[in-house]
Amino acid sequence: MHRRNFIKTSCTACMAAGSGWFLGSLLTSCGSTVSVFKTAAVNNRVNIPLSDFGESNFRLIRVNNYNYDIAVQKTGTGSYRALVMMCTHAGNPLTKTGSNFYCPLHGSQFDMAGRVQKGPAEKPLIHLNTQQDDKNLWITLKPAVL
Repeated sequence: MHRRNFIKTSCTACMAAGSGWFLGSLLTSCGSTVSVFKTAAVNNRVNIPLSDFGESNFRLIRVNNYNYDIAVQKTGTGSYRALVMMCTHAGNPLTKTGSNFYCPLHGSQFDMAGRVQKGPAEKPLIHLNTQQDDKNLWITLKPAVL
């Protein structure tokens, strides 16, 4: 094999192996995938069966014709918290990363209660009112007054 072909073949193999490892590790780190519950709002409210939470205390809700996902989490008291996944700095959609929410636009971070952990955001996430009965969780798509 000529030197040029050897270098091309070796570099191609290294790049393929490296990108495979990188993508594999990236996907593995995303292994904590959050399933998304897709639904529609009726009279500005969303209904989620409590059984849909299963063993998880967290659920991501995607409402038709609503600009942002809603992060719903069961609290230690058995109630539920619903947060609009919108950065309060520039209105960018947020991403759930482990135990917080992250804004990929400017790097703001929020804890699971919606409090700012890192700016430039200064205001907490928008909370939505929740109500529940034995079988269902109801979320009102208007911000809660805190």
